[in-house]
Amino acid sequence: MPVSPLDGPPFRGRHATTLTRIVGTVRSVLDPDSVEMEYLFEPSGQRFRWRALRSRVFTAGTVRPARRHSTPAESLAVEFHLTGLLRGALTLLRGPRRPWTEPEVLRFEVFRPLLAQLLESAAAAEIHAAARRRLESAAEAASTPILLVRPSGSVLYANRAAAALLSARSPLVVVPRDGRETSLATWIARLGAGAATGEKWCAVLADGRALEASVARFADEEEDDVAVLTLKVQSALSLEDVRERLATRGVSGREADVVGAVLEGLRNAEIARRLFITEWTVKDHLKHVFSKLGVSSRSGLLSALDAAPRQAAKPQPVESSGRRHLKM
Repeated sequence: MPVSPLDGPPFRGRHATTLTRIVGTVRSVLDPDSVEMEYLFEPSGQRFRWRALRSRVFTAGTVRPARRHSTPAESLAVEFHLTGLLRGALTLLRGPRRPWTEPEVLRFEVFRPLLAQLLESAAAAEIHAAARRRLESAAEAASTPILLVRPSGSVLYANRAAAALLSARSPLVVVPRDGRETSLATWIARLGAGAATGEKWCAVLADGRALEASVARFADEEEDDVAVLTLKVQSALSLEDVRERLATRGVSGREADVVGAVLEGLRNAEIARRLFITEWTVKDHLKHVFSKLGVSSRSGLLSALDAAPRQAAKPQPVESSGRRHLKM
């Protein structure tokens, strides 16, 4: 499993249920007095200890390197590791008055490979689940539509912005590079099945908005390959199309400049660089615009502006055959 800054150490806290089940199975087979586990989480260089004494579970944060047991007969240990992530050992302990018997040691040796595999699988699953929770939490807070798509084309995850785009009342139709019209869901499924990392695909929604999809791919524990699609929706409107309407709602000139950049599909950092202001100022301007227009998100802003009637083009005189006509 690849190392990621989002990965965190597993088996922390009193609610490590998978580990508790594994230890429960070990107790039923070998009946130790206590069970201890220490492991090194390699990305951070920290060591962690997990201990269970009969029905009580004790946990600790960073600890010193695992201590060595002086009497091999009093402990039985199984090592486990995940390349690049962690390396540790689970130790079964008994006091000197109740040493391990030869049949118990033999039983443990038979059980050791399976126990190591269970620990590695449980650790990988917990690290992966924690990373996915953090990723989904970050994606939910984003105003940009983000989707995880399986190779089969089915959507594994969509944040709020993506769900709103997919669940629009009117069927959204895109016109890909080949000129064929298809549904937005079908277009996303095709990207999930065949688009390569780093590619950008452009399309046009039926309502005139431009759509750009950036593609990244990764392998997770459940799927061989998952596509991460980040969608950038650019309004068909320009700032000049909506400037008058914004002014009537009390939107200032600087706030209108921010709205114009949003219509172009720019992110906060890009808007800040263009207008020579900070991202915090961009966020403040957007907050004020949202309040004045009665919306709560970028997607709501785009929908509100796209739903507004466009200004009719002014008639312009055209010279023809010596007579003056109006071009409507």
